[in-house]
Amino acid sequence: MQQQTIDDKEFRPIDREATVQAVKSFFSEQECDYGYNYQELKRLSGAWGELKSPSLNTTGGSAISGVENTVERRFIKHTECLKAIQAVEYAIHGCDRVSREILMKRYIEQRPVKIVRDILQIAGNATWHRLDQRACCQFAECMEAATILYRTDQRLFPQLQFYL
Repeated sequence: MQQQTIDDKEFRPIDREATVQAVKSFFSEQECDYGYNYQELKRLSGAWGELKSPSLNTTGGSAISGVENTVERRFIKHTECLKAIQAVEYAIHGCDRVSREILMKRYIEQRPVKIVRDILQIAGNATWHRLDQRACCQFAECMEAATILYRTDQRLFPQLQFYL
């Protein structure tokens, strides 16, 4: 039996600044160059309007010959985006308690920094900055496993983790 080895690239040092910026962009309303931001995924995952089963003919094809079933495509898109949101939630829960609270209150609930600092009893800008960076880096690390577990389409997400 051949022993598998891990490529040294798998353990490169993380570029903390670039990773933190990517995570903050992901949770913001800014458009991502590649993939969607969290707010877009959240909107796309919602079941807006009535979803119906696709209309099929007796052979299993679309009831309207030559026309793609748009309801089916929308349902697939909704499902893929919902899996992506679930992966984000799973990744957040993989972080330590303080990081999880920062991610939930600051980035998901979009509360102001001062309120989050008060809730978590974080004194000083330097301490906040350090803990906020740690939360973003932990999230990026956890997203790698979460996207595999939830079998999400990688094209839905921008790159979150950067290396030196």
